[in-house]
Amino acid sequence: MRALLLALLLLAGLIPAAQSASPEGVFRRGVGVHTMLNWGRLDPADRARYAADPFSGPAYELPEAVIRNVAAAGFDFVRLTLDPGPFLQLEGPARDALDARLSETVRRFLAAGLAVVVDLHPNTQVPRYDPVNWLRSTEDPVFLRYVELVRRTARLLGGLGSASVAFELMNEPPYGYDQTSIRRWQTMCERLHAAVRAVAPDLLVVLTGAHGGDRFGLMALDTTPFRGSRVLYSFHFYEPYPFTHQGVVSDSKGSEMWRYLSEMPYPAASVPAPLVLDVVRANVEGDASLDPGRRRAALREAQAQARAYIAEGFGRASIAQAFDQVADWARRNAVPADRIFLGEFGATRTYGRYRASDPLSYEAWLRDIRELAEQRSFGWALWALGGYGGMSLVAEDGGSILDRTTLRALGLKADPETRAGAPR
Repeated sequence: MRALLLALLLLAGLIPAAQSASPEGVFRRGVGVHTMLNWGRLDPADRARYAADPFSGPAYELPEAVIRNVAAAGFDFVRLTLDPGPFLQLEGPARDALDARLSETVRRFLAAGLAVVVDLHPNTQVPRYDPVNWLRSTEDPVFLRYVELVRRTARLLGGLGSASVAFELMNEPPYGYDQTSIRRWQTMCERLHAAVRAVAPDLLVVLTGAHGGDRFGLMALDTTPFRGSRVLYSFHFYEPYPFTHQGVVSDSKGSEMWRYLSEMPYPAASVPAPLVLDVVRANVEGDASLDPGRRRAALREAQAQARAYIAEGFGRASIAQAFDQVADWARRNAVPADRIFLGEFGATRTYGRYRASDPLSYEAWLRDIRELAEQRSFGWALWALGGYGGMSLVAEDGGSILDRTTLRALGLKADPETRAGAPR
């Protein structure tokens, strides 16, 4: 009787569609996996070419204990990044072997009870395949090959016959900061989507706007060509960067001072400014590579960034406002809320050799992101399971135990037996 009543209520529209048993229901709580099929090995004799077996070796292995712990914690999917460079460059048996490796990896996660988003995730390792260089034109030869790669990969993934597999066509397109490149990305996105649908009519597709894949890029995307298609719409959220990227060593413009930021508070106004600035000063003064002049300049710039962050007063309301913009865009475009996908979010944390946020602020930021996304029916994927750089769900680099603070913030569980890597 209860099942019949629920069915009648659903047909009558009295139960939100997000509660129905739709295939998209498996993509609600995920984590990025960036170590298995990305940053492939290069040919030692030619650094512009990939090795014939670019993803072989210990660096690309993921222990079964980690996969078990991810599933046991309550994640329902992984977002598996895939560097398209080797798939674009290699030919013949080496290329076929990459498809076999991808298929094997996806099946491995499915066997563990985890759905999989296969995310085409270009990087800068080989300049020819750096997307900055080939997303400049819809007729660039590499982009045209990329369209064929999307078609071939869609055929492979569709052939797995699983509703628990999705295909993300591009991670963080690096254009979209002007009207010309916004229109160009729209054209490219439509072409990539059409390539999938030509061979896999029912495969779940993840689309993103340009502008580095953030919410502004998504809100510039015209959804009209994709209506009626099985699509999730993705955006990434790392705001504010002085908090989420504190301690990151980078020489990119605007990010040079992040290495001197640590113990940044969240909410921003929760700690007196002088205490925050004292930590920044200590970090700068501890950098033995700086001569006196550069030390003074670094202290001035790093403290200015910290002051600006505190003055902004960033907190839960700031995140809610940003997510409401996305939700409003979805409503205007008749996109169901559960088709919005927060495809990446994360922050550095203090562990091992990484100096970043304090545990209370880190947990509060993650919890607010997760709760506010779930309140709006957005699915989400934490960045990332492991790797190096300070954003890691694994408690220690190279380990299998998941970080308890992160799991608690995400509303997931850390069972002691599972955390030890014991079989489920």
